[in-house]
Amino acid sequence: MKRSPLAAGIVLALAILAVSWGAILVRLCSSAPLVVAFYRLALATALLVPLAFVPAVSAPALPFAASARLILLAGVFLALHFGAWISSLSYTTVASSVVLVASQPLFSAIFSGRILGEKAPPRLYLGVALALAGTAIIMGGDSVRSWLHLKGDLLALAGAAAGSGYFILGRRLRREIPFFRYLLFVDGTAAVLLGFAALASGGNLAIPRGDIPWLLLMAAGPTLLGHGSFNWAVRRMKVFYANLAAFGEPILASVYAFFLLGEPLRPALCAGGALVLGGILIALPGHARPPLPPPAAPEENPLGRQRA
Repeated sequence: MKRSPLAAGIVLALAILAVSWGAILVRLCSSAPLVVAFYRLALATALLVPLAFVPAVSAPALPFAASARLILLAGVFLALHFGAWISSLSYTTVASSVVLVASQPLFSAIFSGRILGEKAPPRLYLGVALALAGTAIIMGGDSVRSWLHLKGDLLALAGAAAGSGYFILGRRLRREIPFFRYLLFVDGTAAVLLGFAALASGGNLAIPRGDIPWLLLMAAGPTLLGHGSFNWAVRRMKVFYANLAAFGEPILASVYAFFLLGEPLRPALCAGGALVLGGILIALPGHARPPLPPPAAPEENPLGRQRA
């Protein structure tokens, strides 16, 4: 069956809605950032187990030996992404953090061409340039407030770079491993790495009881539904387009933070955010699905059914 670009767009919109709550849920937790990151991925891994091993007719065999190194590397990038980004929320505002971590296209446009052979059109680079200008304005405004805010901004940018590597590898593996099994192994690898990092930093993995519902919501919503849907969509469209669409996350998250946490929308953030949004509007119109041949065997969609 021919895959519709509209279906990928709908799934991508669902992903943006889900991940936009991630920063708010992190702020509601009192545990250390690396501990929050560990439980977010460990709980998501547990939720993935029944989905990854449901018997499926004509499901491709898992070529783990051939893909193990790339799966491990994707797990490292995912651990770095969540470790850096969740840590950034301890220093800067939700709005600044989510705008900067959503700058993944700045890195995807640079690396995806060499790794995936996907050439970005000139319009996309103009959009990325505007997003970069907006990023500079946001960071400049935060550096005036305090160096701690700037530290948080830099951590968010590091999370963006790592997240870009994670999604690029996900697209590289799109035809080599069943969808939910890929998420299971990558999320599990990242959870183990974050657990060791939390222990090595001098802490422990104990959490207060009040954090449990927020961590469960984080695992099921932003992680499993949100990032899972992004991974499904990125297998069906060019990776930098999927990442550009993710700029919808900071808009929603900033609104949530304003109403729920009382965080003000400062002039530098509004001006920078407007440039970021302008970059999206320039880069995304006219998007066409890349001319990739369909996989040789059926893949799983986000609802766990098989597509021919």
